[in-house]
Amino acid sequence: MKIADDATPDARGLFSPQDIEFVVEVVSRSTAANDYGPKLATYASSSVPAYLIVDPYVGRCRLFTHPKDGDYGRDLTVDFGEEIDLSDTPVGLTLTTENFPRD
Repeated sequence: MKIADDATPDARGLFSPQDIEFVVEVVSRSTAANDYGPKLATYASSSVPAYLIVDPYVGRCRLFTHPKDGDYGRDLTVDFGEEIDLSDTPVGLTLTTENFPRD
């Protein structure tokens, strides 16, 4: 998870969901349904700008961006070995996946 650089935690040391700029989830067999289901919906509803799911079982990543009205406007699927362009997100970088392990 990437929190905005200018974010300030509350009195309990917690950040607001609006402070989250980027979330990465690596799928495991026991959490796949959560990553592609409830977590996806929660991050979209919270307007997290970029949510990346890394799935070593299929050798692919899915990048969800442009949250609006509780859903993501863009869904990009990238095979391991390809680059993921995050330059138009708050992360502002390109992620290389060529060394991502497959299971």
